[in-house]
Amino acid sequence: MSLEKLRRMYGGQKDFVERSLHCGSEITAVSLESMCDGMKISEFVLKPLVGQQVSGLADVQNRLLCAMRVHSRDDVKKMTEDLANGYTLVFCEGQKGCVAADTRTALGRAVAEPPTSMVMRGPREGFVEDVKVNVTLLRKRLKTDKFKTENLSVGKYTETAVCVCYVQGIADRQVVAEVVSRLKSVKVDGVLDSSYLARYLDKEKTFLFRRVGSTEKPDVAVGKMLEGRVAVLVDGSPMALTLPYLYVEDLQSPGDYYENSVVTGVNRTLRLLSVFLSVLLPSLYVCLQMYNYQIIPLKFLITILNATDPIPFSPLSEMLLVLVIFDILREANLRMPSAVGITLSLVGAIVLGDAAVKAGLIGAPAVMIGALSGIGLFTMPEDTLILSLLRLGITFVGGIMGIMGVVLCIMALMLYMSSLSQYKTPFLAPFAPDVPRDRQDAVMQKPLPEQKYRPKSVPHENDRRR
Repeated sequence: MSLEKLRRMYGGQKDFVERSLHCGSEITAVSLESMCDGMKISEFVLKPLVGQQVSGLADVQNRLLCAMRVHSRDDVKKMTEDLANGYTLVFCEGQKGCVAADTRTALGRAVAEPPTSMVMRGPREGFVEDVKVNVTLLRKRLKTDKFKTENLSVGKYTETAVCVCYVQGIADRQVVAEVVSRLKSVKVDGVLDSSYLARYLDKEKTFLFRRVGSTEKPDVAVGKMLEGRVAVLVDGSPMALTLPYLYVEDLQSPGDYYENSVVTGVNRTLRLLSVFLSVLLPSLYVCLQMYNYQIIPLKFLITILNATDPIPFSPLSEMLLVLVIFDILREANLRMPSAVGITLSLVGAIVLGDAAVKAGLIGAPAVMIGALSGIGLFTMPEDTLILSLLRLGITFVGGIMGIMGVVLCIMALMLYMSSLSQYKTPFLAPFAPDVPRDRQDAVMQKPLPEQKYRPKSVPHENDRRR
């Protein structure tokens, strides 16, 4: 009997609760107290049955009409899934199967502005850890029957609810089918966050750059879906995954679409320049100081020589030491509580930096270059760690081979990035390959009324949007 199997499976668990009623025949309701709302059980399950004459499970299902979701189950595996998801199971003596009624408790934080995507203008709502609430936030913005969802369960032990969302008639059906197929093929013990699935959705398993977009804002997710992308929501995670993904998306900020297009273009250009400078500035400083010092203006060269003359390290060792120290401070600051983190920043920036310069271990120009480079990385917060790794690698090669080594590193990196493509989308589009029409919303942005077509780089079924 199914009820006996559940008793054996959950035997000894204090939150496994049973309640028996005599309604013509013996009725038993079971639930997990930690996952259910006691008021809902009383109101939607027990109250409609108390004092009634029940003839069987079909009669039970008809009487539980007050519950939002009621369905019958015959499979024990499905029963355990419902039980773990907060359903109350009602068994009737002498009959096979049960009736499951939705009595889930409403736990979780309220919808608020996400800490990772604050904006000056625009919506301030952010995704939460409940997948149902997240789907509601999307549906509130897509009031159309073309908004479609496909629900899956991933994880052997966690049975995590995953929802694939797209706009029918815009999203490419082959891309949607491929995303759903890859999610169904995931065989893992548990999925605790959407980042777990991002590794499986990356077909090429790239190790340097992320190939799956993520956002914590519903308006951003809807905007990407209206361009033909697919959004993946995971229960327990406030981050929505978006596919396909272009590298140029890292230049875009949620607030860009609520500002003037000229201001947006200037901001994106500043981000692009700051990233290039943050990655290349340390290596160029080392190269010029070690191999091509004749390029440096004479007065600036004299200043650098005076500042670095007592330093016991070579320019390459000095710069690598500065970059590693800044990376350690950044990582420690992320791990520390906020109150302690402020103190750590002051100690690292003022005490450690100033003391190292005065002690003659590090030159002031190297500290300034390292600080400027570190600040520039945060204009692309999602890629901070990857850009920091590239910065260290290019600086090391530049210190050994000079400017030619820096140029070779840039060329190799561009060739590698331009070779990446998945879900019918080149990674560096619209620049490699060149897609002139898609430059309307790449670095510079056209006014929204002039953007009449969807990005050609992203596969879709409906090309025109205005």
